Amino acid sequence: SSGGVLHDDAHHAEDPNAYLKLSFAMAAHEGSVRCLSISSAPASSAVQHGGSKAAVNGEHGDNDDNDDDDKQSSISRKKRRRRRKHHGDNIDNEDGDEAKTNDSKQIPGTLLSGGYDESINVFNLIRHVQAGELRSAADLGTPTCSSFAPPPSSPSPATHALVGMSSGKIVLYKKRDWSVQHVLSGHDGEHGGVNCLSVHPSGRMALSGGRGDGKIILWDLMRGRLAFVHKIPPPAGSRGRRKTTVTDLAWSDDGLRYAFATDGGKVTARDVDTGEDLLDVMLPSRANQIAFIGGAEGLFLAAACDDGSLPVLAVGSLSDEKEEVGARRAVMAIEPVDGPVAGDARFKCLNNIEGGSGFLVVTANSGGVISIIDLEG
Repeated sequence: SSGGVLHDDAHHAEDPNAYLKLSFAMAAHEGSVRCLSISSAPASSAVQHGGSKAAVNGEHGDNDDNDDDDKQSSISRKKRRRRRKHHGDNIDNEDGDEAKTNDSKQIPGTLLSGGYDESINVFNLIRHVQAGELRSAADLGTPTCSSFAPPPSSPSPATHALVGMSSGKIVLYKKRDWSVQHVLSGHDGEHGGVNCLSVHPSGRMALSGGRGDGKIILWDLMRGRLAFVHKIPPPAGSRGRRKTTVTDLAWSDDGLRYAFATDGGKVTARDVDTGEDLLDVMLPSRANQIAFIGGAEGLFLAAACDDGSLPVLAVGSLSDEKEEVGARRAVMAIEPVDGPVAGDARFKCLNNIEGGSGFLVVTANSGGVISIIDLEG
């Protein structure tokens, strides 16, 4: 929030059956919170650290009686690490035993926040306590975006965290001890640095989009190096004087497609293997965030736009041979606001929600309204 206070859930409604309730809040930053990311954890970790199975269901356990259990868990982890024959710096080798855990039920585990005060705070969402504070080097600037690797959609718990900086660099932290594993350079820092990040479902690679440098970069997180740079042409009419800003990036759940949006209103989805454009449209307004949705009916891309609109775009082939005659490729789920300025109706945030029909999204607008919308049909 603008006051630098983090809330673990939405405001506690008076209705006892309300879906969202305030869990805890604490002051995190001096000034505005600029970015937030949450990693998942196996539900069993709530039992181990929370003191009872009630913690899995959202109830608070007594942590004071679990010091001995924590010590035993720490000793067990150390023994497992000593038994490993190979210790590398690759992202797959960090917390290897934990990463192989495939708990059928995942819960929020760690929250990372970055603020304009140049600090990065880490919170344990199981214990409801602050787990640490990171201070980046002065030449890296302020944190602008963040993401965990693997992402929350993965069945494996996160082992690393990526934080994009206003200097154009990306810092890759080891989640185990929050030490810096790599500092990745690729974006220009002149216009604001890294604007968005999206980690592949496997956790092995990530995409980053620049602010005002026209670049989308694919990073090899296994080796900690740049793998590919895609340069987006300057906006029409700029005559090359102004470079494009990538407003958001997204991977499909299967990792076979990715999409990006620009400040000029362009939304593109591509096939990872072939590089083919599966969707390439110019919207009337800038898309602030995008998200893949869909199910048996097909794959779609929802866009939260600055004019208050919420278009849903079909992600398919642009080939005439594969396109069905008369097929509708887009629908406006929410129409844009009449008038030159959308004001409080501007959509600022959009995320898909796992489970259900596959068409559920959560949105937030400039007026502070958070909505859960079913876009099926």
